[in-house]
Amino acid sequence: MISSADFSKQLLGYNIVDCVVRSRDKFYFLAREDYTQWTDWEDVGRYPDDTALTLRVISDFSFKPKDSQWGHATLTGFDIANAAVSLKPKEQLVVSSISGQIYAVGSGEAGMEDSILKQTRGGVFKLKTISDKLYAAGGQRTVGFREQKNNWHWHSESIPFNKEQDSRISGFDDLDGFDQDDMYAVGGMGDVWHFNGGLWRRVDFPSNLYLETVCCGGDGRVYISGYEGHTFVGRGDTWKKVKTKEHISLAFKDMVWYEDRVWCTNDSGVWWIVGDKLVKADIPAFAQISAGYLSARDGVLLLAGFYGAAYLENGQWHQIFSYGEMVDRCKAEGLYDGVLQARWHELKD
Repeated sequence: MISSADFSKQLLGYNIVDCVVRSRDKFYFLAREDYTQWTDWEDVGRYPDDTALTLRVISDFSFKPKDSQWGHATLTGFDIANAAVSLKPKEQLVVSSISGQIYAVGSGEAGMEDSILKQTRGGVFKLKTISDKLYAAGGQRTVGFREQKNNWHWHSESIPFNKEQDSRISGFDDLDGFDQDDMYAVGGMGDVWHFNGGLWRRVDFPSNLYLETVCCGGDGRVYISGYEGHTFVGRGDTWKKVKTKEHISLAFKDMVWYEDRVWCTNDSGVWWIVGDKLVKADIPAFAQISAGYLSARDGVLLLAGFYGAAYLENGQWHQIFSYGEMVDRCKAEGLYDGVLQARWHELKD
């Protein structure tokens, strides 16, 4: 587990909004200021914009000595953010905001890159690693990949989009691929498209539910999920609904393939897809409370959310932290007096 001192420096007063496995000994967490912990937040009568809240890119490098294992960079002006790993031209973590800001760190570099906002049709909703490239999915059927620093290639011109007719129903909120010549992009109201290496084609999908996530599984099939966790499995134009007895009130934030199954999560829990059925994941309680975001790479599954973080490796779960337990430890050790600063007045000034 993280030490109390490191927790107080890195995570106290912040909410995790994404997590990424760069390698089995390099984890990242995106964490945003939790304004509800400010002493003066209820006095103002409104909520701060995400751009007014600092975003931390927190690194957990287990190969380093304990006193230098944890660190963070602070980003300002980032609204809704997500991250993924780029392997070419060098291995880096890349963070984007919905409005197209880009930050990259790794392989001896760290810093902001040129905004991609003017290159996209809509906001950037998801970054995803497919083969060795970093892809972006965005509104109004935006798809592109990062060739190198400040250089992106966009597929969007190859994907039909009529602003007057398609704005309400179109994607994309997520994408995934078996490789760069076999990709699926999803979003909007049943808006699913497939890329075969040369052409993008709209898939005959059997539902007009709002779609949020897609996972190209290790079993050669595609899993697509949306409103209230309703999930479909198939490929091409052949799909069927995944059965479940669970009532899921929220769409999944992440779906990933790990070992022999699809893992799904949102703020309220973690699920598996096994035998074409969606079932509650049988995992330890400390892992269940870490629900929110998922990342799988290099033999490791990382799970993190508002209440904690944990990872699975070689069949063994390991707790990184429980937020509530760490706050209590920080108080007991004199690292936290239960009061965070009055940030609202600082923002207003």
